[in-house]
Amino acid sequence: MSERPLLEVRGLKRYFVQKRGWLVRRRRVVRAVDGVDLSVRSGEVLGLVGESGCGKTTLGRCVLRLIEPTAGEIIFDGRGLLTLSPSELREVRREMQIVFQDPISSLDPRFTVEESVVEPLRTHTDMGRAERRERALALLEEVGLGAQHLSRYPHELSGGQCQRVALARALILHPRLLVLDEPTSALDVSVQAQIIHLLVTLRETYNLTYLFITHDLGVVRYISDRIAVMYLGKIVEVGPTREVFTAPAHPYTQALLASVPIPEPKARRWDFVLEGAVPSPANPPPGCRFHTRCPSAREICREQEPRLHQIAPDHWSACHLEGGG
Repeated sequence: MSERPLLEVRGLKRYFVQKRGWLVRRRRVVRAVDGVDLSVRSGEVLGLVGESGCGKTTLGRCVLRLIEPTAGEIIFDGRGLLTLSPSELREVRREMQIVFQDPISSLDPRFTVEESVVEPLRTHTDMGRAERRERALALLEEVGLGAQHLSRYPHELSGGQCQRVALARALILHPRLLVLDEPTSALDVSVQAQIIHLLVTLRETYNLTYLFITHDLGVVRYISDRIAVMYLGKIVEVGPTREVFTAPAHPYTQALLASVPIPEPKARRWDFVLEGAVPSPANPPPGCRFHTRCPSAREICREQEPRLHQIAPDHWSACHLEGGG
């Protein structure tokens, strides 16, 4: 695995402005992503975890410029994506693809499986129809489907089969980075295991880099090399998977791990139950954003926002209790 980051995100922000009221229009700014620094190394799987509404999906879509960031930098293989012209961005898009959470709605219901998979080839290459069909069939067989599926429509497939089609479509241009946005959450447990195994196999076959967005800690522990924990638009901890699970530094990470059932009664656990609701991203609390739910919060936590600081090799945390300032 190369140490050079394939993807770097610096100070990334994405704010949404909501207009409220009928006679008197009021503006409400939702800080979905609020100053994120993150890197993904070539060939690795970075798991991005956090509660629903923390900004994971928005961050993933900003990375691909499916949503335009409000501020910050996105650097892919040394190139700043926010400074590219439309034609230059079109070329880079061949190397960056996404797999969405709902496999059925991510496919056009009017397209057959063949049409869905070859669409990127029609857009980005000058291949002939026979060559496109040949490549599509080869890739479908690699993800566990076959020639009998080429003429079918999404409504004729199961959820797992639709996700395999979505994977084939994402891989047809041989990208280097895949953003996987909750790729198994809409599937049955047995099908989830099949898709995860397929993702591991495809990563080894094509030397892929994954940004794996999920709320399932069991899945992220199995597939990820490193984990980034997100809370209310901010990254609060980043580190190697094993270290984050065995020695979580941030109280929010400890709370997430404490919520996962463990079949071993004597295994180490963090006796930590999250209380209260996540604050609104339209009105985040001052200081540390987690202090309203943290039982260890101090006065400094309410006044000063902690920065990510290194607590061990390749392990970072944003917590005043860990010596951050």
